[in-house]
Amino acid sequence: MSGPGDAPRPRVVLYRCPTPTDFLCPCGAVARKLRRLGIEHRTERVPYRRRDRPEITELTGQSRVPLLIDGEEVIHDSRRIREYLEWRYGEARD
Repeated sequence: MSGPGDAPRPRVVLYRCPTPTDFLCPCGAVARKLRRLGIEHRTERVPYRRRDRPEITELTGQSRVPLLIDGEEVIHDSRRIREYLEWRYGEARD
């Protein structure tokens, strides 16, 4: 139950690696696309080691990131995620 000061949680969640920059990995490409499109989202950083990502395996059957959850949609693979975002939220200005 939420109280009067609680903000609603974004329906879009990006699971990504702990790399601190958005320019060195596929996770960063997805994060940039989300920002470009102005999509409110929450970011969950997962460990580098794939075996330490049980929540990702549970959601997709594999352990790779990035992984995007948009309501009931679960999409993995950075290219597929970016294509989905363009389709769902509009063309990006790359």
